Amino acid sequence: MISKSSQAEIEETLARKGYRLAFSPNLEAAFRDQRRPLHTRSIQHFLMVAGAFDLVGALCDLQARIPTLRLALGFRLGIYLPLLILCGFLLGRTVCPWLRGLIAVMPLIAGTVLVGTLARVTGGAMLSKMLLLPGLTIFAQTLIAPVPFRYALRGLLVSLAVFASFCVLSGHGSLAWQVDPAILIFISGISLAALYERGRREAADRKDFLLGELNALRLANIVAMNAHLERLSSMDGLTGVFNRRYLDAALARLWMVAADHERWIGVLMVDIDHFKALNDTLGHQYGDMCLEQVAGIIQAGVRAGVDTVARYGGEEFIAILPEADEADVLRIGERIRSGIEEAQLAAPEGTVVTISAGAAAVHGGRSSALSLEEFIAAADQALYEAKRSGRNRIVCTPLLAGQTA
Repeated sequence: MISKSSQAEIEETLARKGYRLAFSPNLEAAFRDQRRPLHTRSIQHFLMVAGAFDLVGALCDLQARIPTLRLALGFRLGIYLPLLILCGFLLGRTVCPWLRGLIAVMPLIAGTVLVGTLARVTGGAMLSKMLLLPGLTIFAQTLIAPVPFRYALRGLLVSLAVFASFCVLSGHGSLAWQVDPAILIFISGISLAALYERGRREAADRKDFLLGELNALRLANIVAMNAHLERLSSMDGLTGVFNRRYLDAALARLWMVAADHERWIGVLMVDIDHFKALNDTLGHQYGDMCLEQVAGIIQAGVRAGVDTVARYGGEEFIAILPEADEADVLRIGERIRSGIEEAQLAAPEGTVVTISAGAAAVHGGRSSALSLEEFIAAADQALYEAKRSGRNRIVCTPLLAGQTA
């Protein structure tokens, strides 16, 4: 998909009418990059078919024992066939754009020159009939060869110029019709029609490319929007941490992981001290600011990418701490408590905002007799003890401490 192009740019390009869709440089580069592998494989396959026909032509010349047999075999097997092999080899390598263009049209030009030369050398009454062969080759390669339009146009113009020279130049270089001029007109007409058809095909390819890119961009936008909405539905709008809905699902999942794999799991219940008095005294706007600040300090105090912080309700927060025993939970809790105290957020009567926290931790291998509800209730009871014993502290529930000792 085009990473630097906008959906509006693609829609504007599609809205334009014309024989060929005019791409911006960004779209043009993306279109060429997408089509290059397909063109390369298709041209290589076409060169293989052309090589096979060249071998069949050599066998026919050998069977017919034409007067110029040695020259024909030399041209076919010594020049044209090795040229096809070289072009196929180079197309499989990383080469600059102008060289790719030259490689793409070289077989057409070379085939016209070689077959036209054989026709002129043979000469005689068969000249007109033999010149039909390179003329029809020009038409066939313009129509069938999977060459980008800009290269097909250049190759056709050069090939028609070469073909016209065989038709009008005598052996001494003077201008005179050597064949019926209707042959040149006929070959030029059908070849230009073939070029027009190739242009229509490429225009259709460009439109399909734009529609594919537009659909991919719209799908990516829908996926990104859904992910954003899913994240918003899981976040608390004020504090920016997870909400209660997300917490319940995450807590149940992590609890099962700890139980199934016999791992530690810890939890911190955090409550802002005297928050109602703070709201009543300093106002709800200041209270909201305090909630945001406290949530940020809690988020910074836990282990990034491991722990989950959510707003439990009101001024209460909870942190789920996988792979954390009692010592880990108390250490993280103390880091959060001291961080909030050091933030010096103003509180009523000249004090600063502090928190109380209840800590709990249990080893999954020993928790078969303990439910998740009892686990959270134990942390909540520890929080109550922290508030009852003076606030601005962390208490680990004695019940779980005894169980996990």
